[in-house]
Amino acid sequence: MNNNEQHERNTRALGLLLLAVGAWILVARFIHIDVEAWLWPFWIIVPGGLIMALGFRDTHRSNEGLVTFGSIVAVTGIILFIQNITGQWQSWAYAWALLFPGSIGLGQYLWGKRAGDVTEVHKGEKTMQVALVLFVAFGLFFEVVLGIGGFHLGTAGRIVVPVLLIAGGAALYITSMSGDRNQVSPPPSYPRNPPVPPQPPAQQTDSQDDIARHL
Repeated sequence: MNNNEQHERNTRALGLLLLAVGAWILVARFIHIDVEAWLWPFWIIVPGGLIMALGFRDTHRSNEGLVTFGSIVAVTGIILFIQNITGQWQSWAYAWALLFPGSIGLGQYLWGKRAGDVTEVHKGEKTMQVALVLFVAFGLFFEVVLGIGGFHLGTAGRIVVPVLLIAGGAALYITSMSGDRNQVSPPPSYPRNPPVPPQPPAQQTDSQDDIARHL
C-alpha cells in the first residue's frame, strides 16, 4: 500500500469518526442528554487520533514519535471516557499501566505495522503484554485486597490474589524466555570440505643437469 492509499484510508476513518460524533451530539440534543458530561473525553481522544494519522502519512523514522505521542494522548482519553461512564475514578491507582508503558507499546506496534518493521511489532507486543500484566496485578491488589472500589473478597482474597499474581508472573517470564529464544540466530554453517585456495604457481628453477645438457 502506497502513501496515497494510506492517506485516503486515514481520511475516511477520520471522516467516519467525526460523522459518528456529530450524529451522537445531534441525537443527544433531541433526547436531552448532557453531552458534555459524556463526551468531554473525546476532546482528548480525537486530537490523539489526528496526531497518529499525521504520523501514519509517511514511513519516515521521524514520524514514529508522532504515532507514539498520539497513542499516549488517545489512550489517556479512552481511559477517562471509561472512568467517566463507570464513575470508577479510583482506577487510576492501576490504570496508569495502560498508559505507561501500554500506550507506548501500542504506538510501537502500530508504527511497526505501518512501516513493515517486524522488530518494532515484537517490541510493541512485549510492552503491551507487560502493561496488561501490571494492570491486572495492581488492579487485583487495589480492588480486591484493599477494596478501594468497594469490592472486597475478604479472607479468600488473601489466597486467590497471590496465586493469580504468581500465575501471571510465570506466564510473563515464560513468554519473554520463548521470545528471546526465537531471536537467537543459528550458528553459521560451514562446508564440510572447504575449497582449497589456489596456490601461486611455483617458480621453476633449472637444475644443474638441465644446464649441463644444454651446454
